[in-house]
Amino acid sequence: MGEPGRPSVVVVGAGVGGLAAAARLAHHGFDVQVLEKTSGPGGRCNQLRVDGFRWDIGPTIVLMPEVFEETFRALGRRLEDYLTLLRCDPNYRVHFRDGSHVTFTSELCAMGRELERVEPGSYERYLAFLAQGREQYRISLERLVGRNYAGLTDYLSPRVLASLFQVRAHRRMYSDVARFFRDERLRAAMTFQTMYLGVSPYASPAVYGLLPFTELGVGIWFPQGGLYAIPRALERLGREEGVRFRYGASVERILTEGGRATGVRLVGGEVLRADAVLCNADLPYAYETLLDAKAVPLKRRTPLRFTSSAYLLYLGMKRRVPGLLHHNVVFGRDYRGSFEDIFERFRVPEDPSFYVSVPTRTDPGLAPPGRDALYVLVPVPHQHPNLCWRDEGPRVRAKVFQRLAELGLPGLERDIAVERVFTPDDWAGTFNLARGSAFGLAQNFMQIGPFRPANQDARVRNLFFVGASTQPGTGLPTVLISARLVTERLGTWARTVGLVPRPASPASASFSEATA
Repeated sequence: MGEPGRPSVVVVGAGVGGLAAAARLAHHGFDVQVLEKTSGPGGRCNQLRVDGFRWDIGPTIVLMPEVFEETFRALGRRLEDYLTLLRCDPNYRVHFRDGSHVTFTSELCAMGRELERVEPGSYERYLAFLAQGREQYRISLERLVGRNYAGLTDYLSPRVLASLFQVRAHRRMYSDVARFFRDERLRAAMTFQTMYLGVSPYASPAVYGLLPFTELGVGIWFPQGGLYAIPRALERLGREEGVRFRYGASVERILTEGGRATGVRLVGGEVLRADAVLCNADLPYAYETLLDAKAVPLKRRTPLRFTSSAYLLYLGMKRRVPGLLHHNVVFGRDYRGSFEDIFERFRVPEDPSFYVSVPTRTDPGLAPPGRDALYVLVPVPHQHPNLCWRDEGPRVRAKVFQRLAELGLPGLERDIAVERVFTPDDWAGTFNLARGSAFGLAQNFMQIGPFRPANQDARVRNLFFVGASTQPGTGLPTVLISARLVTERLGTWARTVGLVPRPASPASASFSEATA
């Protein structure tokens, strides 16, 4: 099983959630082994390296830094000893189709001038919008996202229901934001953040108004060395706690027998036994592929809803590219129609919006001297029979370069030294994401709280899940909270069956306790 006298856990996958949970479990006295099919940690939070250029494959910003701090503090460590977080200010620039733009910043006076230039009188309403976002942020972390639920009855208790109404989870994001801003450009600029979760602002709960607050009220951060520094730091933390890592170890099956998980079988036939299995592979993929669907089905009253995907260009430039900040958002013509295309019609918008990151603005070491690394993300539908990315990809690429030329960057293609492309097919094939949904399962109202697939299987009680597609949801901070929640679940289960690890360290406070 593992080290004698210590309950053993096999963690399937070395994504951010798996890494953080493994370190927490080892800190609490479990014998932990992490199995990862690729050559290193990170999962979607990985890095691409070519000819001196480095790009983050997936996430490109750090929000809610206090959640990262709690992860290390809970294990008696200091975040700053493992990561150097650099603040991005200005936060980003948004370019609109009419040729105008707004530079977003956490500096209130500068932000006020930008808003008043677009919509006179909007600054006062912006302050009210931030105040609402702050309450949504505080209540969500303390009462909703930051806790495990005993079941639907627990979630529908008077206190939780009151909290759901307080954070406006019963409203839609776009219509709620429209109460504060009249100009369609500002409405778009204050709602596109739901795409960090791969969902439409017209369908997502208004509680995600906390996202623009976290950007503007708390700030946008970037780790020295790129986002890949995060899984590297978590791997180091795990090793210090005694976690064992096996890379290049692809799990073929999570083994179950008599209503319990007994371990895993690797490709090649090797079997590893464990007292519990913690799966960091994407949950829909795990139920479809790693588990016996007849013995361990994923039962739901409603069909699963998936997030959008992303078409990405990783560009290594021969020179520095002027006119771009670290973070840039470029809107197409039809804001609402683009979301309908992506989520309802499953086609790429005719005039797509996209995001451009130039991480070398903050960390020049991510490219050779005098050069820039560019990351372009175009939100697109997840895999669909009507979409062939061998045909669709070149069309999307051409539209991106045409739009950048209109923004004052003509001839950009001539200055590309290195180019790599990632499509929904790559998200599915490389990271085992069902339907190539880059952000996992959607976070509509019927897929949050206890309506989201649980982090502990209802029938196989020693089978657990961590990551974007389980509770509480997607996004790096939320996945770190997921690691804490599943650690609590696993600890409760272990004590129930008489597997008692060593007592937790006094430094191990829960997130809700640490922020109360």
